[in-house]
Parts: sequence; C-alpha cells; structure tokens
Amino acid sequence: MPSVLDTAALDQVRADLEELEGVRRAVIDGPPYTVYVISEAAHAPAEMLVHSVLSRHGLTPSEVELHVSHVHAPEPRRRVRFVSIQLEQPRIGRVIARVELEWAGRTHLGEYEGESGFALELRAAAAATLSALEEVMGGRVKFQLVGIKPFRAFDADVVVALLRSDVDGKSLIGAALAADAPFRAAAVAVLNGTNRVLGNYLSNDEDGQVGE
Repeated sequence: MPSVLDTAALDQVRADLEELEGVRRAVIDGPPYTVYVISEAAHAPAEMLVHSVLSRHGLTPSEVELHVSHVHAPEPRRRVRFVSIQLEQPRIGRVIARVELEWAGRTHLGEYEGESGFALELRAAAAATLSALEEVMGGRVKFQLVGIKPFRAFDADVVVALLRSDVDGKSLIGAALAADAPFRAAAVAVLNGTNRVLGNYLSNDEDGQVGE
C-alpha cells in the first residue's frame, strides 16, 4: 500500500528537499504524490539524489511522480543607465549641456555647446546624450538627432525624441515624462529611443537600465 504522510511529515520532506544545493522550492501534491522540485539550472540536483531524500521518508520511486524544473538566470538587460545632466551658460546666448551615462561600471561623459533658449537647450541635452552614447559604443553605431519636442498628453508633460541610426537608417522614437526636469527627460527620451539598437551590440553581465 502506498505511503501516506501527515502534514508534519510532508513539511519535513519539503524542508529536506529545499536543503539540497540549488533547490529553490519543493512542492508536494497528493496522495498519490507528485513532487515538483524547482532549482537553479546551474546547480540542479540529480533525480537520484532527490529520490534518496524521498526514500528516507518512506516514499519510494514507484510511489512518487517526480518533476525537476530549472529556473534560468535572467539575461542582461543591455541598456545604458542615465546618471546626470548639467546645463550651464558660459556667456550670453550660449549653453553647454553635459550628460553622464553609465555602462558596465564605467561612466561616459558627452558634451554639446549650442544656442540658449528652451527648445534649443532641449536639443543640446539630446545631442550631449548622443555624444556620450558614441563614447559608450566606441564608434560602432552612430545616431542622428532628427528632432526633439515637448508635448502635453493625458495631463502629463512628455518629451519625445526622433532619431535615426546609421545601421539601417530607420527612424527611432523615444519618450519620457518631463515632470519638473525637461532636460533630463530629453536625455532619457534619447536613451529610450536607442536602447533597442544598443541591445544588439552591448553584451555583458551588467544589469544597467535606462531611467532612474
């Protein structure tokens, strides 16, 4: 006759299974018993080892349907992270935008000087972001800023950037909420527009991301 365990015994079986290296969670359903073992792919226990634990509690392989599943490690996001932006006026009518980005533990600074005025300063912020991205990419990909504009949509201020890459010439669009930081939004909008292309080139274990 198949073994039937009480609640305390089943809790102990689960605890013993979850003590195995690599096991994240064990679930037991039944009787008749079905055991689900969820483990990390790199450290998944052999089924023989799992059955040895079950046998210690009187559950033989013939009495248990065993399923061992693997949880794969997440892939890197492959996105550049916005760090900061600064705008200063070296003289009347001129502005310098400096944007700092982070990728793989290193910071990259982009700079652009242009004319002052809100619309032109938004463009300077976007251009400085592209300058920093070119440093990140080491010249492998270049982007052209077609235009950048603030909009009012659904009771929120939004900045939208239109770009083009030299990879395929297709238009790229990125947007970001402006709130009280329109120039920061301009930089993040550029990143949001380019991250799909960047993801094809940037590859390591860094878990960076666009935005905050």
